[in-house]
Amino acid sequence: MSTSSGVWIAAVLTIFAYSYLYKDNPLFKFAEHLFVGIGAAQAIVMGYQNIVEQAWKPLTTKGSWWMIIPLGLGLLLYGRFAKSRSAALLSRLPIAFLVGLAAALSIRGALDASLVRQVAATMTPMKTVSNWIFMLSVVATISYFFFTSYGRIGILKHSAEAGRWVMMVAFGAAFGNTVMARMSLVIGRLQFLFGTWIKILK
Repeated sequence: MSTSSGVWIAAVLTIFAYSYLYKDNPLFKFAEHLFVGIGAAQAIVMGYQNIVEQAWKPLTTKGSWWMIIPLGLGLLLYGRFAKSRSAALLSRLPIAFLVGLAAALSIRGALDASLVRQVAATMTPMKTVSNWIFMLSVVATISYFFFTSYGRIGILKHSAEAGRWVMMVAFGAAFGNTVMARMSLVIGRLQFLFGTWIKILK
């Protein structure tokens, strides 16, 4: 067996986490709370380092005076804890800025990833059988979402049914990929326990 204290701690915590497969117990709760606590502590430390490296140092050493704006907005967030209602209302300014910025980035990312890149990926040269299958699958899937009375008659009825099967295959592949990803995590942990810790596996 391994003589490293770090390996022993990791192995014991792994067993504590997998003990939930039997039932909910104090060992699992200990590992869960420890994981959440370490994650919160790391987030606080990383946040502090980001403030120092990306805002405070450029402000004090490079003369980037405009860094006062993000620092000021960050300080206004703590106005929520003020007893004065007028001071508490000031926290809405950075919150509104964050919500607006997040909405703008999400919309831009959604349009780029879900629309522009999808359309660009569909525009493939029809030179191979796989490209033909891909294009026909896209058309069939789109035809499935014609919910009007004239959209499910004639050839559109058959293409909609084909689109339904295409989506079922895609959802099944996505689910299988998720299961395989989880299985790879389990295999990695078992290799650690029986290879690095107990050293049964070579």
